[in-house]
Amino acid sequence: MFDEVIFIRQPSGFAKKGLESLVCKLLKSLYGLKQSPRQWNKQFDDFMKSQGFTRSMENPCVYLKRVSNETLGLVILVLYVDDMLIVAKDKSEVEKLKAQLSAEFSMKDLGPSKRILCMEIHRDVKGGRLWLTQGKYARKVLERFNMLDAKPMSTPLVNHFKHQLSTVFCPLDATEKGLMSKVPYESAVGSLMYLMVCTRPDIAYALGKVSKYLANPGKVYWEVVKWTLQYIMEYGFLFYAHSHQARTLVGYVDSNYA
Repeated sequence: MFDEVIFIRQPSGFAKKGLESLVCKLLKSLYGLKQSPRQWNKQFDDFMKSQGFTRSMENPCVYLKRVSNETLGLVILVLYVDDMLIVAKDKSEVEKLKAQLSAEFSMKDLGPSKRILCMEIHRDVKGGRLWLTQGKYARKVLERFNMLDAKPMSTPLVNHFKHQLSTVFCPLDATEKGLMSKVPYESAVGSLMYLMVCTRPDIAYALGKVSKYLANPGKVYWEVVKWTLQYIMEYGFLFYAHSHQARTLVGYVDSNYA
């Protein structure tokens, strides 16, 4: 239900004969209204809280519930608009939550998750391993910027570029700025940023450098962006279920690019 009263004109083709001058009062939200996303989120939030879930303070799209048996830990639901991922140690808890959601909302169960938000999920159940990658997204990015057949690079940034990344190399005259305005610099950096946020923290340093010059990029900065594009491959996160480091997320980096 809306928090305010909203009227709309009668839709074309559905106006009542003789009452064309009247308007309709909305009783519930419709797709396309500015209020609709908020109303949906409010309804979903109220339902999850009624089922004993708590909304994460750090990420409002994550709901948590501790099950009665402490050894089973948490039931976690991640929401993106109207797509959901449910995680729990006990599969019966997942099925229970899905049944509760289906009773309240019209839903479609897609089974074990294989892909979400351009991220691919690969499982090795017997080996206790899970991969999170963005290979298809990376290939689309390379294809978009005509870099699909470029020579792959082994590092996201090389030492000689670091000395060239300064305001000294920013375009100074209208001719240089005009040439750089035709280069899709911002689009390329933005596309790489999505990779960085989801599965590729190894390119964070390089993107941090080139992002400083989005307002007035020079030719050398575009060369750095292309180098980073040549670096992105089928890499991603690999999680182990059974390891002495299972409780710690560990990352490795070749700090001196040797």
